[in-house]
Amino acid sequence: MRMEMKKDIGATNQAVVNNGNFVEEDQEEAVSSFKFSHLLASKDRDFLLSPSGAQVKVSELEGKIVGLLFAANWYPPCRGFTQLLIGIYQELKNNIPQFEIVYVSSDEDLDAFNGFYQNMPWLAIPFSDLETKKALNRKYDVEGIPCLVMLQPDDSKGEATLRDGVELIYRYGVQAYPFSKERLEQLHEAEREKLENQTLANLLANNHRDYVLSHTTGLLTQ
Repeated sequence: MRMEMKKDIGATNQAVVNNGNFVEEDQEEAVSSFKFSHLLASKDRDFLLSPSGAQVKVSELEGKIVGLLFAANWYPPCRGFTQLLIGIYQELKNNIPQFEIVYVSSDEDLDAFNGFYQNMPWLAIPFSDLETKKALNRKYDVEGIPCLVMLQPDDSKGEATLRDGVELIYRYGVQAYPFSKERLEQLHEAEREKLENQTLANLLANNHRDYVLSHTTGLLTQ
């Protein structure tokens, strides 16, 4: 389930629109660049927040695969997906350092942001930077949350961007890495082959279980 966000990105950012604080034209031009420093930094900020509270230079993301997590604490599906994503993230980061996630908040206020973000192991755009968050929502046409946009390094035209990261995580988990269109096609092809070669065994079993239950003897292997 996803919360539709047709006109705004939550109560906080709606207030920004009402006050007339739209993103300036030169910032819009910067957001169109593929450089993460242009996407995720601003005129007055060249860093992201880390879970420890330390500042991490946006430039440290260059060359990495980056997921932008658009979410908010007030919507239960965001909390559920975030818990799932934490496990995926930790498993990938243990083996693949060239991967990162950045939280783009739609929380109501700073206390809500701090309460939600304190459980996340990845980076975040500061809550106070409303303009950057609004620009990212507009650039990637975010109309519902949770939303996970996967960005590839040095993708100047955005042709490799995947905007259905939530579905990929739910459907494939860590197998979706590196979240490229080529990898997605491989996974789809594997699914097609599995459907074409279905047997009773692969219909009833999965990667973690090769048995079914019996009323009399307990477990029956296939």
